[in-house]
Amino acid sequence: MAVCHETTSHGHRNRRAHLIADTQPFNAMAATPLTFSPPVEHEYMVTLRPSGQRAHDETHSVAFPSWEAFLAANVTPLGFFLDGWPPRGQADLAEKVRASAWWDRPVLVAAGTNTVPTLADATGTYSQALTFSERTLAVRRSLQRDTASLYFDERVLFFLYLRDNAELQPLCDRHSHLLYRYPVVDALARDGEDAAACLATLTRRRLLEPAVLVDRTRHCRSCASAHLHFLDVCPHCSSIHIGKAASLHCFSCGQVGPEADFHNDGALACPKCSTSLRHIGVDYDRPLTQYACGSCHHVFMETSVIARCLECGTAADPDALDMREIATLRLAPHGRAALRAGQIQESFAALDTANYVAPPDFRRLLDWTLATHARHAEMRFALILVEFQNATEVIEQQGAARVFLMLDEFARRLHELLRTSDITTRTQEERLWLLLPFSSPEGLAARLEKALAEQASAGQASPLRARIRHLQVPQDLRPGDNAAQWMSRLQEGA
Repeated sequence: MAVCHETTSHGHRNRRAHLIADTQPFNAMAATPLTFSPPVEHEYMVTLRPSGQRAHDETHSVAFPSWEAFLAANVTPLGFFLDGWPPRGQADLAEKVRASAWWDRPVLVAAGTNTVPTLADATGTYSQALTFSERTLAVRRSLQRDTASLYFDERVLFFLYLRDNAELQPLCDRHSHLLYRYPVVDALARDGEDAAACLATLTRRRLLEPAVLVDRTRHCRSCASAHLHFLDVCPHCSSIHIGKAASLHCFSCGQVGPEADFHNDGALACPKCSTSLRHIGVDYDRPLTQYACGSCHHVFMETSVIARCLECGTAADPDALDMREIATLRLAPHGRAALRAGQIQESFAALDTANYVAPPDFRRLLDWTLATHARHAEMRFALILVEFQNATEVIEQQGAARVFLMLDEFARRLHELLRTSDITTRTQEERLWLLLPFSSPEGLAARLEKALAEQASAGQASPLRARIRHLQVPQDLRPGDNAAQWMSRLQEGA
């Protein structure tokens, strides 16, 4: 499955398909020279066709019989039109486009093709491919971004921005650690770049948003793998040595156990009180249990279930697994605006991801919480201020992008520690506020300090330093306190 979107020309909707395996070999033909040398600054539609011949109606186009021939010609492509290739050949060419300097260019496959490569955009006629490519050129020029200097997350957003209503399609892959992956994002990644982590960050920052729910997966909390094995076990001792078996219930002592335990020299006798069981309904009966454990001899009607991770071996209750929703992803309005403004790498934006609300809303909630405590004394809460002290210095030394990655990791750890009832906001770049209802701040403050210390011990040239202060109700409450006064006290260190 690929980036799916619609390309229209004269009101017609292009047909889309998915890549399937093909056993035909892909034979790249030898490069053939151009009959003319177009200006390098001019962009041409590039037709890749085994014959290397250009059709009479393919205006503004140059044709090549192979990818190598295209590279040798030194042509700047407007877009790519694939015609006459078997499915494996189409997939190979689309993959080469996405791994090249022209990764953002449209790739359309000739109409009538039964399958569309995962990394291609759609099927269509040459005229539709030209229209689509010219539209993306206009968008590229409006953004005025150097695609060679874009960071990984910027490349993903830029790719979607060029394609109206485009969605990243997940692909179920049993070889993937997370079970699902996004092929287009994988193709845009360079050496050492983690596609899954990039998408998680962009989603947390609300630059991407889910569109259509596809599946739900459960993941091991130890290693995050989605490859789990579910086992029925004994609810008493968790043994897997269970099986369906008839059971008996002794009326004399109440013993319930597998029928085999009651057999004694061809007769029935209770293994606990030794009472002879002759008449069903008088001495004993058969309860509605269906299973018996071979380890502890416990009998039961329903088994328990445990999930065992196939990668790290950790066993856990299914309710303790992480559940994730798999959905198609599209460019969010915030992501579109950030890309236009060139603010994708704004360093402290990573902190606006963990239960974040806007500062005015945060102050109103803090005032509401203080007012609630005035009427209901049992309402207790804490306010924490995390103030990064050397952020400007670190940005000057290591760059905004590096600081963003450091803060993104801190935000990820923070998100794991916060409850759904906790909220955060950010005033100025370096001040992060946490409101914690019915919670004491000491434990969370200590864990945040530990997270920062772990980053410092990871070999950072200039680790971030933060000062963490907190107030809590009722201990630190003064008569007449409001949100502004409380936040001012923390900022001043009172």
